[in-house]
Amino acid sequence: MRRLSGAFAIGAVGVILLGVWQPAWVGAGALAAAINGSNIVLGCLLLALLTPLISGRWQILLAPGSGLGRSAVVLIVPMLLPVLLAMAWLYPWFHVDAPGFRGLWLSPWFFVVRTLLYAGLALALLCWSQRPDAERSAPGLILYGLMVSLAAVDWLMSLQSGFVSSLFGVLLIARQLLDGLAFAGLCVLCWNLVPLPAPQRQVLRGLLVSALAFWAYVHFMQYLIIWSVNLQHETQWYRVREGGIWGVVSGLLMAGQVACLLALASPWGGRPQVLIWGCTAILLLGSVESIWMSLPSIFPDVEIGAGLMAVLCQGVYGLGLWAWWRWQWQRRRHEI
Repeated sequence: MRRLSGAFAIGAVGVILLGVWQPAWVGAGALAAAINGSNIVLGCLLLALLTPLISGRWQILLAPGSGLGRSAVVLIVPMLLPVLLAMAWLYPWFHVDAPGFRGLWLSPWFFVVRTLLYAGLALALLCWSQRPDAERSAPGLILYGLMVSLAAVDWLMSLQSGFVSSLFGVLLIARQLLDGLAFAGLCVLCWNLVPLPAPQRQVLRGLLVSALAFWAYVHFMQYLIIWSVNLQHETQWYRVREGGIWGVVSGLLMAGQVACLLALASPWGGRPQVLIWGCTAILLLGSVESIWMSLPSIFPDVEIGAGLMAVLCQGVYGLGLWAWWRWQWQRRRHEI
């Protein structure tokens, strides 16, 4: 635990020093890492809000992992702090004085206020989820959907001027659901002392396959709608991601997700090792997707330094979250 905390501290100091030299690189990398980390955390929160509404064996199966994952909601603001400090280098609207409501919404101070409101709402939903209740979960899911949709517009969609998509918030929710299931599945597969029974493995497998299919459907629908309308300011979002290195990243992401879907849907998909590797691959591909959704909008011409910084930030944030979850897991074991 001390080594883990020490590695995180060294990495964090290194990122801060690099931020003085290249604030745009560090800000973009921190944004990708924060999106990836918050996707796992909010995905576990989503599962905690969903389970009281639908009865079945999946409630007991996912409860330990979702409880551990959503405990890191308190870390969302620290994860986003470097992004708030680097806004001037990331968002094109920062230096633009637009008239009316658009000018108010796309103003730096209001962006910070909204980010804090989203974090406060996530904390409130965390408190609600501590006491599973259908009457609390139903309105909590509505608030969750609004919060994630608005946050997706603020943090990601506004990175590229002129890009508009009514499905953008759903893209983030689909990834959060997928990451939450993968994290909760890994927790029950790897950290439980008792092997998971075959019926419960089949339940987990079915949930993962369904979430993967939903993710693929939402991405395909946004792609189809944008290209069918064929507006230059909207198709540009995909144009910067279809060639060069970003095209390779796009292909890796799509091929990896399809491979996970086929492996888990195969006759061997319910085996423990297949489930473990499938959940691990989904989480790793989630980090790739967070880079894919953020960096091309900031650096369409590809800057290798920014990409390496994003990978470094993913590692630093991952160490921090892992240290937090390991501490929470050990504390809960001692309480039991």
